[in-house]
Amino acid sequence: MRMKLPLVLLLMVAWGGAAADILGVRAGVAYWSYDVDGFLRYQSTSPADDIDVQDDLGYGDDSLVFAYIQLEHPIPLLPNVRLSKTSIDTEASGTMTANFTYGGVNFSIDEAVDSALQLDQVDLTLYYQILDNVVGLNVGLNGKYLDSTAEIASRTVAKSETAEISAWVPMVYAGVEFNLPFSGLSLSADGSYIGYSGSSFYDYTVRLTYDTPWIVGVDVGYRSIKLDLDDIDDSYASIEFSGIYGGLYAGF
Repeated sequence: MRMKLPLVLLLMVAWGGAAADILGVRAGVAYWSYDVDGFLRYQSTSPADDIDVQDDLGYGDDSLVFAYIQLEHPIPLLPNVRLSKTSIDTEASGTMTANFTYGGVNFSIDEAVDSALQLDQVDLTLYYQILDNVVGLNVGLNGKYLDSTAEIASRTVAKSETAEISAWVPMVYAGVEFNLPFSGLSLSADGSYIGYSGSSFYDYTVRLTYDTPWIVGVDVGYRSIKLDLDDIDDSYASIEFSGIYGGLYAGF
């Protein structure tokens, strides 16, 4: 998937050029270097079974490429659209610092384990431009589809357990942008959030963008995704993926 993203960008750009006469189109890809932090728990209501993803499972830094396409139009009553995809797929090896129960499997202190975390996200954002001058303001709704697995396996005996979550999550969305006139530079931030029944999700980005005189632009920034789960499909967790990124986009 990662190797195909530049080709996807080229296809989106080609399509965007054909639609540029009626739509404002931006398509981009970004390389994200992120850190994983937090804890996991599965089929247990006891905080004593919180498994630290760094201390117990050995997670640290990793990286990925994510992609998006954004369509803006002049029709006042219809929302603008942004579609993005982020696929987190990371593995680690660690040593348990205590006795834990993960699902139906018991892991002992000092037991060596391998684990894999996957978090596939597709975001469909519908938003309106409230301001579009030196200061820009967008508000709307984001539908986030989450498809997640968290597997832990012993390296000494044949035992493993996997927690899975698949769901659409409705979120509120907002974005703000400050343009520096005649420079091509802008500073912006946007994000989505929801909280309910003890669980919460957020996904936000802060970026500096340079819109070149040509089609291609550059942005650098910081992105953070956090999931706090309280009995979602028997999963309990507070896990965050955060770090800096750099990307290229084509705008028409």
